[in-house]
Amino acid sequence: MDMGLSVYRKFRRVISLLISMAVYFADCFRRTILLLCGKRPRPTCAVLYYHAIRDEDRVGFARQMDLVVRLTETISIDGRVALLPNKRYSAVTFDDGFESTVRNAVPELEKRNVPAAIFAIPDLLGGFASWWPQTSPERYEKLASAERLRSLPKDLIAIGSHTLTHPRLPALGEARARQELAESRTKLEQLLGRPVTTFSFPYGAFNEQLIEWCRDAGYERVFTTLPYSAFATPGEFVVGRVTVEPTDWPLEFRLKVLGAYRWLPRAFRLKRRLFPARTMGNDRSLETSMARK
Repeated sequence: MDMGLSVYRKFRRVISLLISMAVYFADCFRRTILLLCGKRPRPTCAVLYYHAIRDEDRVGFARQMDLVVRLTETISIDGRVALLPNKRYSAVTFDDGFESTVRNAVPELEKRNVPAAIFAIPDLLGGFASWWPQTSPERYEKLASAERLRSLPKDLIAIGSHTLTHPRLPALGEARARQELAESRTKLEQLLGRPVTTFSFPYGAFNEQLIEWCRDAGYERVFTTLPYSAFATPGEFVVGRVTVEPTDWPLEFRLKVLGAYRWLPRAFRLKRRLFPARTMGNDRSLETSMARK
């Protein structure tokens, strides 16, 4: 059973790679035609998101950051910069706030002056990520403490909220969901002594009502796990991200950085129309599975 699941996941990963290659070549053709016509193509921006960066992953992560710097202009997620035509941008984020991220990723980001954001969970700082499956190494990774987060360079590493306790927000009642959104922000600001203006949805699970409650809680920008191209406008409130891992194949990672995986949410919507009974649910976390390997 495990071997069959592994084969299926690898097959799906290869198919996703091939489709993304087709998207990339179509993008290149479109950009060439526009340039020949004297027009400047629209800018692109991919927001990447990681989780833990373990010691054995540091070299792979460093290589990925070298590629990110070579292919794109890196930007901070909490800025309001208008993207310039015919340029490629990227931003780097980390969910959960693992200690290994602070230990292994932040030094590599500092070496390359790459801005990034860590989405932390204030009620669980210094604890463990018990919501991960027992078979996932992340379950046994320690989360960074408040002291460790306070030590991060404020000009390079932003801190965002990831709720108080990492629940699946659409499953909560309004009062509890609002508490998770608002109190996580205020607690982080008190603990870290810096403003917290961004938020990412645990499990990628959200709906339109939660987006409005995020506005009410004072967030200036929220992040999903759907790999749409980001920052089409400077004030974009709901921003898509593409999942990446230090173990991604080099071509796979390159295509993610260049925005070629943005077709995945559309594929899920098509699947939902064709097979509604298989994709029932009250939030968009189901779409997230399409973006994972």
